[in-house]
Amino acid sequence: MLTAQEFVEILRAHERFSKREPHGKRAHIEGENLSGLRLPGLNLKESVLTGTDFSRCVLTGTDFSRASLNLTNFEDADAQGANFERATLRGARLTNARLTEANFTGADLRPATDADHAETRTTLYGASLESASFVQADMQRADLGASDLSNADLSGADATGSTFRGALLLKTNLESTDLSDAEVDLAGANLPEDIQRLLREHALWIDSFGTMGTRADFSGRNLSGINFGGAYLSGANLRGANLKGAHLMGALLVLTELDGATLDDADLRQTDFAGASLKSAKIRHARLDDARFEPAEILSAKGSATGEDKRSDLSHASLRQSALSGASFRLATMRDGDLHGTTGEKANFRGADLSGANLSDATLTRSDLSEANLSGANLRQCDLREANLEGAQVDDADTTGIRLDGANTEGTSLKT
Repeated sequence: MLTAQEFVEILRAHERFSKREPHGKRAHIEGENLSGLRLPGLNLKESVLTGTDFSRCVLTGTDFSRASLNLTNFEDADAQGANFERATLRGARLTNARLTEANFTGADLRPATDADHAETRTTLYGASLESASFVQADMQRADLGASDLSNADLSGADATGSTFRGALLLKTNLESTDLSDAEVDLAGANLPEDIQRLLREHALWIDSFGTMGTRADFSGRNLSGINFGGAYLSGANLRGANLKGAHLMGALLVLTELDGATLDDADLRQTDFAGASLKSAKIRHARLDDARFEPAEILSAKGSATGEDKRSDLSHASLRQSALSGASFRLATMRDGDLHGTTGEKANFRGADLSGANLSDATLTRSDLSEANLSGANLRQCDLREANLEGAQVDDADTTGIRLDGANTEGTSLKT
């Protein structure tokens, strides 16, 4: 283990090396534990610090330019204004670090690869990166989830395959940034500042299982026409919110509370509502193609599996005249729901509870309603051609004018 005196001597020799003076020697510290030390303003330019632990250190203004920092740990460190220009940080951990105005220009933040070709991603998750510079940085597959990149400069950076889920991109410069295959919500960068900050805090809250950040509470809020496309809203409170005409394509709303919310005319294509509660919600004339309302796995406070699932609940919800092609309501609770005039092919209602629901004039050709509960449902003029109704319960259902050409009705009282 490196002693304090040895460390001081290394720093002195490295200072002479930097100035190209006699008896200088490049600092070479690998795998040492320096966590919690106050080391502001040091000159560690061109040093080799592979695998060193700088977690919780004070490194404000420290010069790491052109240093080798592969697999180095900067978690929870205060490195505001530090210089990482052209440093190699492959597989480094900078989670929750304070890096305001830090300089990563030309830095290498790609994953580290071991002898077995396994990758360790560079992670800046939750880091404070306000006004930081990543100009021309190579940050392929880096994790910047829930980081604060407000006023940061990523111009010309290669962020291919990187994760920005829940990141704050307020006034972030992404000119000529390569975001191919990146997980990023560019639409969110145009949202009002207060909403962007709420979403970032919410991402921290979700990913830390409540130990950091704050749950987003939009209950009763007027969000009509808002662009939440691709947003990370899982677990948020949107009860009674007005989302009429909102754009939520590809958003994550797993286990989100939307009871009584208005989503009329909204774009909900490919949106994930797994385990969400939408009791008495208004989702009329909406686009729900390929949306997902399947059960969500319940995790413990530590993120481990509990073996329990929560079903999506659309009891008493109105989906009148919405488009449902490819949408999945597998095992969803849709009791007394209003699906009048809905249209779509290959929707999945397998095992769903549609008892008492209104499916009159709906067109759900080639859809899967096997094992679904349609007891007491209104199926008048419902078009279920080539649908799979095997094992479905249809007791007391009104089937006047129902179309079942080519449908599988085995195990039901229906006749094709």
